[in-house]
Amino acid sequence: MKTNADTQWNGEYDVIVLGFGGAGGTAARFAADQGATVLLVDAAPYGHEGGNTRYSAQHVAMAHDQEKISSYYKQLAAPFEINDCTLSVYLAGLVAMPQYFEKYFCISPFIWSKDNQPGDHLANKNNLCEYPEFADAETFDFALVHNRDFDAELWKIIRQEVIKRKDQIAVWLNSKAEHLLQDPVTNEICGVVVKRRHQHYYLRAKRGVILATGGFENNPRMQQDYLHCHQLTPLGTLYNRGDGIEMAAEVGAKMWHMGNYESLGIIPSYVIAEQKQVRGRQISGWQNVKSGSILAVANDGTRFMREDAKSRHGHIYEHGEYLLPQAYDNAWLIFDQQQFDKFVEEQHAGTLKYQAFFAKVIEAETVAALAQKITVPADNLTRTIQKFNQFAEAGEDLEFNRDPASLTKFDLNHPLYAIKLAPAVLNTQGGPEHDESARVLSASGEPIRRLYNAGELGGMCVNRYQGGGNLAECLIFGQIAGENAAKMPALKQAVELSSAVPQINDLIAGSKEDQIALKANQYLGASEAGIGGRILVRVTYENDTIEQVEVLENHETEGIGAQAVKSLPAKMVSQNTTEVDAVSGASATSAALKEAVDSALKKAKKK
Repeated sequence: MKTNADTQWNGEYDVIVLGFGGAGGTAARFAADQGATVLLVDAAPYGHEGGNTRYSAQHVAMAHDQEKISSYYKQLAAPFEINDCTLSVYLAGLVAMPQYFEKYFCISPFIWSKDNQPGDHLANKNNLCEYPEFADAETFDFALVHNRDFDAELWKIIRQEVIKRKDQIAVWLNSKAEHLLQDPVTNEICGVVVKRRHQHYYLRAKRGVILATGGFENNPRMQQDYLHCHQLTPLGTLYNRGDGIEMAAEVGAKMWHMGNYESLGIIPSYVIAEQKQVRGRQISGWQNVKSGSILAVANDGTRFMREDAKSRHGHIYEHGEYLLPQAYDNAWLIFDQQQFDKFVEEQHAGTLKYQAFFAKVIEAETVAALAQKITVPADNLTRTIQKFNQFAEAGEDLEFNRDPASLTKFDLNHPLYAIKLAPAVLNTQGGPEHDESARVLSASGEPIRRLYNAGELGGMCVNRYQGGGNLAECLIFGQIAGENAAKMPALKQAVELSSAVPQINDLIAGSKEDQIALKANQYLGASEAGIGGRILVRVTYENDTIEQVEVLENHETEGIGAQAVKSLPAKMVSQNTTEVDAVSGASATSAALKEAVDSALKKAKKK
């Protein structure tokens, strides 16, 4: 959108950052450190900000040798081209990552190759790099905040750095950036239109705008147009909807890497199907979904992958390359009674990895009846199971080469079962192209003045993805974008503000406790150790007895984390202690909830 003499400006900042994930939070922090006043805008409501950084494993890519990591990354990109200058800046950041942690986070990073010990809460890795067959891959490594991974600690540190700068960084959550504003003469970016609480605000950026809105994994139309997929289930944030791509396209930005996306799954690239606008559950190491009398079928009732394949962010080996399996709309796990009983055993042992599993299972007495219920050709499904049984008897999967030890013949004398699968997306890589200075480039290849981007919106991955790479570029190009935008000379022309913008910081306002009512013998307790940040509880404690535990605020992820928040308070009350068993798969949430209740009890016992 072009501005004109009649534009009614509502507010003015030095730098406006769109998107509050790892990249946006980093950009805002470094812009503020250059003395800029910053507005940080995100579409997610309070407690859901954080983008995919919040949901990631917190492994940040790093390297020990610049020349070797350059060789490795060029092999990852081959046969495609990537700008050498931009890549060089990124890779220099990987080599300097330990110093980044020490200087800007004030912590000594946990370096996987030298610090990992048996018993650490980290997944086992045979190789740190994703593609160990490539030359010089051994230089790759991971930097972590500590020896845990899925506890969102990196995100919480980035978030806290923003809060520390509350006098310079205003935060608007549940607010959607809709358009970039351009000067009608110079075409440089001079502001943003933001919709907040049904009102549009025209906000001027005197020095620059930074796009850090993530990808388009929650935009079905963009999935169709760029990925040739109908409906992918997101594993991360629900608020990456392609807004940054639309805004950048409006001002003539060049796009890159639009066809690239990453995935994970309970089997490669697939999770148990959810309703729309519900995150998929990433569950690694669930052996019973890929070993035994169980197989995966697609729309036509036939197998389409090796169910136990080792994947590289969802990509599995196919004819000399690692590719994502086709995203089928009607995919299912099919299993028999003996396999069903294994899931029952998991449930009884308290180790079932997906709590809603049995509610979603479909049962039928025959193959034909099951085929009808899941809408696949009965003849095909019958032949698929017969062929699988032949492989199991022979001890060799002639179709997909699944591990012979994982093959168990289907028992067709008892009921059969199915549970629907859905193709999953971890994140997309496409968006506006940027240069080594994080400047967004126009279709002609020239920088669009005062416009920058960082993170997964226009990420660096052109072909094969290396785990930890997106988090690294959130930190590296987030810093570059924030500093460079803040150093731009301010727009010279003064403007009048037609009305004041809300003077509010949603991060600070959302965490206030002074409006919470407390009756006699009620106490507040909090913990910052939850996956999503703070857990706030109100505990009623009288006569040495925990009478009630109410969770007033939590930002835990849907699924297993939410189960811990729901079930543990009742256990604490019934057992009159916080020393109750953690919910399987939600150890961080369980520990944080216990810590919050313990902090309330300390207040009660001091009284």
